[in-house]
Amino acid sequence: MKMWIKSGLIFAGVLLVLAGCGTQEPQTIHISVAASLKDVMDDVKPLYEKEHDHVTLEFDFAGSGQIRERVENGAPIDGVLLASVADTDKLMAKKWIDGKQEIASNTLVAVMPSKTVPSGDIESELAKARVIAIGDPASVPAGKYAEEFLTKEKLMASVKSRLVKASDVRQVLAYVESGNADIGFVYQTDAMISNKVQTAYKISNELHSPIGYYAATVKDTDAVDETSQFMDYMKGTQAQKILKKYGFGGAN
Repeated sequence: MKMWIKSGLIFAGVLLVLAGCGTQEPQTIHISVAASLKDVMDDVKPLYEKEHDHVTLEFDFAGSGQIRERVENGAPIDGVLLASVADTDKLMAKKWIDGKQEIASNTLVAVMPSKTVPSGDIESELAKARVIAIGDPASVPAGKYAEEFLTKEKLMASVKSRLVKASDVRQVLAYVESGNADIGFVYQTDAMISNKVQTAYKISNELHSPIGYYAATVKDTDAVDETSQFMDYMKGTQAQKILKKYGFGGAN
């Protein structure tokens, strides 16, 4: 009798240990990401999924303003990585997110085709350019920063008729790569990935709003814990190494 009781207790203990070691339920989280972070996310995805084998990451890439509108329209998005504090704060003000974490910074640059010889003066460069590409300031933060620069330097009136507005920074890059634009405004990190363009001019941070990247979890997601854990990961050592590899700076 005592042997049966003892065996029963051991068996019950084994069951409890096995229950505690059960695998987590598979979870897919969908993150909408600023287009300029695409290469970073391509590196982050396999590393993160290897460390968190129950999580599958799904990304879509767009301008930050477009992402904000999708969240506001109830799209099935668990979290956002935006290149705009204004769009992030709008989501917070409307109670779509509770807070934000700044994960990186960037630099605005003017790029030209790699075979072009820059004059050394961006004002004269813009004066002779047939087509100038920028992101649409209404939805693309890089375009808004470019617009701020052009306005502050009193250049907007002279270039306005020659501006072509793109849906995101990668489209601006494509316009310059193909020769459809003589000069375009993108992030330093975008310029680094192309051998068809050159960084002709760096724009001083004093001539536009600070360029930051912000991570946030959407409040009505069914995967709050998993999404929040991923957003914390983007502030961690491994993700920050990847961001640095692609030319991003630390949080402001």
